[in-house]
Amino acid sequence: MIIRKLIIASLLLGCTTLLSASQEEAKALTTEKCAECHMIDSMTDTKGANGHIKAPPMWGVMRKIHENFKSKDEVVAFLIDYTMNPASEKMLFPKATEEYFGLMPSQKGKLTEEELALIAEYLYK
Repeated sequence: MIIRKLIIASLLLGCTTLLSASQEEAKALTTEKCAECHMIDSMTDTKGANGHIKAPPMWGVMRKIHENFKSKDEVVAFLIDYTMNPASEKMLFPKATEEYFGLMPSQKGKLTEEELALIAEYLYK
C-alpha cells in the first residue's frame, strides 16, 4: 500500500514538473518572441526608433481578446490565426490603433503553430 502511494505521488510530482517546464518554455518563448514589440511587463523595453512603443502592450491585447472570445480554445485559435495571418478586418482594436502602430507583421517562419499554442495558453491565464 505504501509503495502504491509512493508511485502515485511520484507520478503526480512528475506531471507537475512537466507542467512547470512547459510553462517555463512558454514564458521564455513569450519573452523572446513577443516582447520584441509588445510590452509584456513593466520591465520590457519595446520602444522603436521613434521612441514610442512598437505595439499595444500584451495586457491590452489579452483584454481585447477576452472581451471577444470566451473559451480558451477560441482564444488560442484566434491568436494562432491572427499572428500567422494578420489582417485589418481581424483586428480587435479600434482603427486608430492600426493607424498608430500599423498592422502586425505575419510571424510565419518565425514561430510555429505549436509555439504559438504554448504562448497563447500561457497568456490565457
